[in-house]
Amino acid sequence: MKKDTVVCGLLVALGSIVLSAVVVAGFMLLFALSPVDNLKFFVLSFVAPVVLLRYYVKKLQYMSAAKGVALALFGTMLPFIILLARMGQIL
Repeated sequence: MKKDTVVCGLLVALGSIVLSAVVVAGFMLLFALSPVDNLKFFVLSFVAPVVLLRYYVKKLQYMSAAKGVALALFGTMLPFIILLARMGQIL
């Protein structure tokens, strides 16, 4: 499979978001915090795709994969922000 494709970027970004969210949820459960009441901590799961996006653009110059990462980042962050706003945890 060619690595400089939009689909590859989407898959890698979604995988990093899910993995980061699982790690954040694990730490929250470890410290006995309720994940539903503290959804704003899950914004940390969007750090990995941002770093990945920078790596694809600057270091590897995989522009198609970077488009996939950006698409996944926008497609997951926007609903997350809307969810936080509706639950009254931001704004």
